[in-house]
Amino acid sequence: MTTPNFMLADWVAILAAFALFSTVGLLPGYALGWSLNLVRFRTRAWVFRLVLSVPMSIALGPVISYLIGRWLSMGAVLAVYGIGGLYALFLMVRAPRAPLRLPRIAVILVLIWITLAMLMLADLQIHRRVYFPIIAFDYAVRTAFTAAIDTWGIPAPNPFFFPGHFVGLRYHYFWLIQCALIERIGSPLVSARTALIAGTMWCGIGLMCLVALYLRLFSPQAQTDISRRATIGIALLAVTGLDIVPALWMLWLNHRGVVAGVSPSVEWWNNQVDGWLYTMLWEPHYLCSVIACLMGFLILWDAAEDGGRRWIAPGIAAGLAFATAAGSGIYVAMIFAIFLTLWFLITTGRKWYRETRLLALAGIVAMVTSLPFLKNLRGPGSGGPLLQLTIRSFDPVEFLHLNRPWMVVLANAMLLPANYFLELGFFFAVGLTVWKNFRAERRSSTRQELAAFTLAGASIVVCTFVKSTVTYTNDLGWRGFLLAQFILLMWAADLVADLLSGRRSLARADRTVLAALLAVGCAGVGYDLAILRFYPVLSDAGKVPRMFWLASDEKLGERTYANRQAYDWLKASSSVYTIVQQNPNPPFQDTFYGLYADRRTVAEDADCRTNVGGDPGECAAVVNTLMKLFPTDGESTPGSFQEVCRSLPLDVVAAKDTDAVWRERSSWVWNVKPIFANDFVRLFSCHE
Repeated sequence: MTTPNFMLADWVAILAAFALFSTVGLLPGYALGWSLNLVRFRTRAWVFRLVLSVPMSIALGPVISYLIGRWLSMGAVLAVYGIGGLYALFLMVRAPRAPLRLPRIAVILVLIWITLAMLMLADLQIHRRVYFPIIAFDYAVRTAFTAAIDTWGIPAPNPFFFPGHFVGLRYHYFWLIQCALIERIGSPLVSARTALIAGTMWCGIGLMCLVALYLRLFSPQAQTDISRRATIGIALLAVTGLDIVPALWMLWLNHRGVVAGVSPSVEWWNNQVDGWLYTMLWEPHYLCSVIACLMGFLILWDAAEDGGRRWIAPGIAAGLAFATAAGSGIYVAMIFAIFLTLWFLITTGRKWYRETRLLALAGIVAMVTSLPFLKNLRGPGSGGPLLQLTIRSFDPVEFLHLNRPWMVVLANAMLLPANYFLELGFFFAVGLTVWKNFRAERRSSTRQELAAFTLAGASIVVCTFVKSTVTYTNDLGWRGFLLAQFILLMWAADLVADLLSGRRSLARADRTVLAALLAVGCAGVGYDLAILRFYPVLSDAGKVPRMFWLASDEKLGERTYANRQAYDWLKASSSVYTIVQQNPNPPFQDTFYGLYADRRTVAEDADCRTNVGGDPGECAAVVNTLMKLFPTDGESTPGSFQEVCRSLPLDVVAAKDTDAVWRERSSWVWNVKPIFANDFVRLFSCHE
């Protein structure tokens, strides 16, 4: 039998999806920018329009897709994008024939990012072994969401729970709508997973464009050497904090036998403040939210700079961008809403009434357009407080073995500077330098400085003293901090550019410290990319401790190959409406189903993922029935397969070598004829 080359197939599909993504990642922004003349689009140079079109598409497209898809259909969404795309191409063709002179270094940086993202996110194949990256831990969830949106439309269903009726998805999924559109256009070549990867690439490009735009339109040095400053700003996206120091420390402790684990990412050692490259790869939907917030504010900023004469179109567009932010990354949007409220009060107090009017209109539009989505975030299983007051935790405090809660709180508070210094590294030093220089000048802040300080301050304060509690991860503190990090990135680009050009000087000791922190931050990113990509390979080779959700043997690569083969066969042989069921209580996380199936399931795990949609009480009954198929002792009763198939809306059942029932030769796994089988997976039809 010919061995499928899954890695090559991924590369082809990802590149195809990337090309198709221009229909939602570039052309809509060009059409809307020209039609509404946002950020004075019509007066801008050709290259500026292209740079502006990407973050504008990312900021405005998702909410437009949601509203049209919700009230009409996904087909109507595609029709709108088709018309808008043709209009954008018409505008491009009839534009003055100025030569397209993109800075060479910018093109190189974009190509490096595209190549890096594809190598990091596509499957790695070695003969008949396939390895997904550690990032698949999250992509397995979002791939399933993307496939569900493509198949079932909007409002999106929870693909992990189907008790026989529709269960709405409680998740910020606006960015995934754009990925689902590309899956629909490019199918069958493009899958939900490859569309999601292409979307990640475009989000990264959108961030790069936004960096250049802010350095051109928002920075106090807007007219000074923009090409160099933009290049520096984009390059600094590849710098993280000092996370490699504790990561190497943990490696040494593991080698000495003091600890039994090795983190598969440098960002996981503490309450995260993630580097930009990590965020670009792991969290494209939160990055979409950041881009939408900042693009919306830039639209308002430019309209105010233009004298506020045109305020209706910018106000509506900014409001739509803020609605996209809420639907793509709710916690980022929360932080930005606090900033906008503060900025509204500041503009009112300083009598900048034209800007106040813009903010008011944008706020009203954002509330109206995001309300249908926000109303669906509540439901059975979503109870409990959304937020909780706290002091940002510093994980090394655990080693102090403090036995009183107030002692832990006090220790975390006292160690906050050390916490942020380790997490931010170079950017911490930049922020401190900018603040000290501002204080030393003893002057009032400019409008730009006031906005930057307000945004950074709101992000830092909220993310330090408030945490989200819906899941075990503090997404508010982890993702909301990105807004402060963006301001630090702007300051860093300006500072480095000034130092290189001689416009600013620092003491030799300060320059040495900055250079050292920069080098450590770059080394941390390099280490992180390597461990994220190759940890599963190293785990199979016995070079690193095995993770609880991967495997307990050296067959992860073979098992992944077999599972992908099985699900590829299923997708080619069944309808997109097929319902497939695997063990809801597997010994290891069933990453394979989420990554490769592109099909709905009755219960993905023992909780049916009701944290993102559904009633936990209804889930319990479903899981109890399914456990007749997958008993923990492997001893299924005669006729259990037919009984469960009759009781639940199942089409296909998947048994896997890690299931206890697989090892019991008298079970249904070996006594019912499969429709597909290999050494690790057997698929059974409930209708034969």
